[in-house]
Amino acid sequence: MARILELWDRGCNAPLMTQARYDKDEIQQFALNLLLASGMELEKAKVVCEILVEGDLMGHTTHGLQMLIPYLKSIEAKTMTLSGTYSILRETPSHLVMEGRFLPGPWLVCEALDWAAGRIQEQGVVSMCITQSHHIAALQAYLPRATQHGWILSIMSSDPSVATVAAFGGKTPLFTPNPMAVGIPCSKGPILFDFCTSITSNGQCMRSQKEGQVLPGEWIQDANGKPTNDPGALFTDPPGTIYPLGGPSYGHKGFALGLWVEIMTSALAGHGRSQKPTQWGASVFLQVIDPASFGGKEAFLREVDYLIQSCRESEPVDPAQPVRLPGEAAWKKRNHQLTHGVVLHEGILPGLSEWSKKWKIPMPEPLH
Repeated sequence: MARILELWDRGCNAPLMTQARYDKDEIQQFALNLLLASGMELEKAKVVCEILVEGDLMGHTTHGLQMLIPYLKSIEAKTMTLSGTYSILRETPSHLVMEGRFLPGPWLVCEALDWAAGRIQEQGVVSMCITQSHHIAALQAYLPRATQHGWILSIMSSDPSVATVAAFGGKTPLFTPNPMAVGIPCSKGPILFDFCTSITSNGQCMRSQKEGQVLPGEWIQDANGKPTNDPGALFTDPPGTIYPLGGPSYGHKGFALGLWVEIMTSALAGHGRSQKPTQWGASVFLQVIDPASFGGKEAFLREVDYLIQSCRESEPVDPAQPVRLPGEAAWKKRNHQLTHGVVLHEGILPGLSEWSKKWKIPMPEPLH
């Protein structure tokens, strides 16, 4: 974990800026220029920038352009592959296993989705595993690429080189926060699940630690198993751990989900923790489902729309806070920021200024 924290240091130690909004295309071009200057191939750099900015559009400020800082550090350390392609370990008409060679994670995931798009109408269900990918950023950022076509997309990710989450009832770090995301099409905007199977993410803990803030709740147990809101407990020797989703009382449920993600990502692809990898990266599982191949598209949308309407009509506990669907806030934020500009977390652009100066690439200007 200390190794990953080092990759964040430059950005999170940078002086803070006042909140401002930026043009989506301008910050995407800025990120592209940095990656091209670092030596990444154009095709790959474009996809990485699109996914990172999509994360910020949806409000994932720890997994949007924030990730460009450790990505550039990885490039400097030669732990991210910048050119070439992946290897196919196994392929059938309905499933694919890719060895990613630590190429940029967003590019690998989008390559897998493109492969699925060419087969989903005939197969109905298509599944993919990616082993030895580099980090893949915010999972929710990929979901609209499937839901816009009327398909269901599920994504899971783990990193077998990092351990920050303990088994329920234990203190030893075993897993990563192991996020999972699901995109579901409906008639009026998609449903977009995206959550860690731990109570918080590594990124949130690292940001809080570097900014001298406590966590919103006692989401961590220290090395002695005592609950705490101090993110620094994760970086002691021996380290504390992040609780599974559900915390000390109900974390058995998050533990089960996290174990499931480990099995579906690393074990299913045949590369994981038993091999004791040391390079920061990701194991990924994706599945695309075409509802037209089951009960039919119209029937699917009818049922989903009915469920959504039933949720919206549910009498709220607090009339000022009506029931909100998964991903609803992220989708509204995305649409608002596309029109009014993207809010970046205060430390992101100062954290990238080092590379901006190094390569003489102008920083993006805020909107007025």
